[in-house]
Amino acid sequence: MVVDAIKRTRGLPVDLSAALDASGVIGAWSWSPRSDRCILDAGAAEVLAGDPGLVGRPLPLEIARSCIHPEDRPAVVRHFQAVCERGGLFVAEYRTLSPAGQVRWILDRGRVPAAGSSRRTGHGLILDVTDNRREDEPEIPAQVEPLDALSVAIDRAIECRDALGGVADSELQLLIDMLLLRLGQSIAKGATGTGARRAH
Repeated sequence: MVVDAIKRTRGLPVDLSAALDASGVIGAWSWSPRSDRCILDAGAAEVLAGDPGLVGRPLPLEIARSCIHPEDRPAVVRHFQAVCERGGLFVAEYRTLSPAGQVRWILDRGRVPAAGSSRRTGHGLILDVTDNRREDEPEIPAQVEPLDALSVAIDRAIECRDALGGVADSELQLLIDMLLLRLGQSIAKGATGTGARRAH
């Protein structure tokens, strides 16, 4: 992952950074199964680890996810470990609790490689979906989200983005980023609009 991956898009013909901000995307992460370390960009470091000064540092999972709400953390960690064993799409919606006591709802989506995969790094994005939740909606644990068409599409788009990592074509990168943005918006809308669909 490129640290501050969201900001790297500034200067492109479309202000993708502004679009990502407007859609609720607040950070990006990468995870290496070989080193068992996570790298967070500035937004993810602030929200997930509670310390923006940790940006770009290889962190143990317990530090990189230390601000996940204590009531949600066991299920999220179990789900992440299960996905890491087989590889594939990781989807979770959970609360974070900042050092100052602020609670936020996060939609976390990414793809991690299987243990024996040639891919060395998993990548993901976190979206703030707090504003989309009804104030009277009970804060109950979520269910694991089944794979649907949008989940499969974002999985394939992330694969495509990884495959184009070494291609110096900013237009292709922009198109993939815009596709991921649109898919993320659709998924966030669906996850918060039904009230019943949650993921750990």
